[in-house]
Amino acid sequence: MLGGLLFKAGGAPAHFWVPDAAQGAGGTVAAFLTTVPKIGAVIAAYRLVELLPDTLAWPLLVALLAVASMTLGNLAAYWQTDPRRLLGWSTVSQVGYLLVPVAVAGRSDLALPSLLLYLAGYTVTNLSAFAVTTAFPQRRELRSYRGMGRAHPWLGAALVVALLGLVGTPPTVVFVGKLTTTAAAWDAGYAWLAVLVLVNTVASLFYYLRWIAPLYTHQETAGHHQQDAGTEGRWSRSAAIGTAALSLLLGIGAGALWATFSL
Repeated sequence: MLGGLLFKAGGAPAHFWVPDAAQGAGGTVAAFLTTVPKIGAVIAAYRLVELLPDTLAWPLLVALLAVASMTLGNLAAYWQTDPRRLLGWSTVSQVGYLLVPVAVAGRSDLALPSLLLYLAGYTVTNLSAFAVTTAFPQRRELRSYRGMGRAHPWLGAALVVALLGLVGTPPTVVFVGKLTTTAAAWDAGYAWLAVLVLVNTVASLFYYLRWIAPLYTHQETAGHHQQDAGTEGRWSRSAAIGTAALSLLLGIGAGALWATFSL
């Protein structure tokens, strides 16, 4: 059952379909596959682990799976040049962070609210990143985003917020989610897991910066600008900017959100 839920969530070792699906599917489908199934699968895994008897060291097993997922996702993302494939591996690493409160289910009062907060933050932030790729369907290489931030400042800002949000940079809501999941692991006596979350978070910054760096380096060519102008959908633009703004607003108002999830 745990293996099936990991397959649905896209966590190691059942992650193998995620990068291919993220790269090969359309932007809307890829965003759905890497976001919505994770919500149900991770919450179901939390309930399962919480109810499992102490026949095996389930918390340790899930903690090791969390480390494997976040580390493998980060290492594989380093070498990607396709934006959606990079996001696919990014979602594998995000499952690792989401499994941290699952590992300490029933052992810390912070576990469930931190999981729900992280899920909320991850959902809006990941949707924002994929919406930008849907707005520019012809740009299938990181270097093709060169100058996009100058030509499309609002979308460029949305992408920067989304990518730095996935890293866990304040004041985005994912920052609060990572902080609280790390606190839950520490509270449950899994200090080593909390440290590995922080190490992987720092390591992930590199490959997100590889995408951010070209945005403002040089002005894009007029031909590329015109090519994107005809394919850039209104819904994709609105979704990207709206969810990026929501990521910031939820981060600023994370206290109220935490209080709600803690009820």
